[in-house]
Amino acid sequence: MYMLSHAPNPTSTALSTVDLTMTGALDAATVRAIRQASAMAAADGPILVVLDVAELTSVGASGVVGLLEVLHVLRSRGGDLRLYGDSRHLQETRLQAHLGQIARIYANRQEAIDGGATLARPRGLAPRFRWRSLLRLRRRSIGWG
Repeated sequence: MYMLSHAPNPTSTALSTVDLTMTGALDAATVRAIRQASAMAAADGPILVVLDVAELTSVGASGVVGLLEVLHVLRSRGGDLRLYGDSRHLQETRLQAHLGQIARIYANRQEAIDGGATLARPRGLAPRFRWRSLLRLRRRSIGWG
C-alpha cells in the first residue's frame, strides 16, 4: 500500500514547484499516481516536481523504471524531478543500478529546489586529495579481482 500526498510549498523558484510526499512501497501504482499528479500540474507549462522519499518502505524495479520515465517526460518538457530525504531503500537501489548520474537524492527540500547549489552539509562526492596517496604504490590485481 502506498500514500502520495501534496506537501505545502513555501519556496518560489523560476519554475512552478509541486511538492509530493511518498510513503509505502515504490512500485508501478505509486509511479502512476506521481505521473498523474505531475501531468495535471504540467498542463500550464514546465514544472519542478520535488518528491520526498524519506518514508519509503521498499523499492521495486517497476517503480525505478517508472520514476525514470517520469523524469524523462518532465525534462523533455523543460521541467525536472528531484528527490529528497533519507531513504535507505532508495540509496541501495541507486547504488546497485548505478543511477547516480541520472537521479540524485538530496538531503533536504531546500537542496532539491536549489539543485544542490547551496548544500546544507558537505556531500563527500570526490575523494580527498592527499600527498601520501600520490606517492604510495597501488595494489595490483590480475583479471577482474
